[in-house]
Amino acid sequence: MVSSSIFVSSLIIILFSPFIFGDKLNDVYETQIQKEFLASNIYLTFAHRLAAQGVYHGFANFFFESAEEEREHGKKLIDFYNVRNIEVRLKDINIDDETAKMVDLTKMIYAAEKLEQQVFDNMIQVHVAATQKQDYATAHFIENVMLEEQTTALKYMHDLVKRIERRTESTTVLLQMMDQDLRKKQVKKP
Repeated sequence: MVSSSIFVSSLIIILFSPFIFGDKLNDVYETQIQKEFLASNIYLTFAHRLAAQGVYHGFANFFFESAEEEREHGKKLIDFYNVRNIEVRLKDINIDDETAKMVDLTKMIYAAEKLEQQVFDNMIQVHVAATQKQDYATAHFIENVMLEEQTTALKYMHDLVKRIERRTESTTVLLQMMDQDLRKKQVKKP
């Protein structure tokens, strides 16, 4: 008698756990969408600040392009769930005041590296949650579509930070040289 009531209780918890405890996969998936759009908004803010200063046009354009890329990542995540008829809840995206008012390029680069790491870490959580839930379609999508791009973006930002850290005494000159390199990469060939 006792074992049958434990069995029934366990069965109820298993069946209704997504409603009682929430769905971890959906939560981290929605957080990933949120982080992608937050990164896009932060990069737009950085791009605007740099363009308005009129000094670092290469970095301004880099951050504009990065903002577009992050927006596309968020859209890919939404589109993937749309194809599978899974609802997502989009939440407010707020940039903290310190980031919104940031004007120093070095601080922007450090903030961007930290942001890329947070996006990457959450993406890993999505993959783990999808695997645990045996949602192999989501695990495959994250692994084969999203992770490569995110890993590349994280590596690029990490390399920028390392270049800055190596030359702390002449950061301004280094940033100007890096800006010139970014401008050259942005020149379209006929």
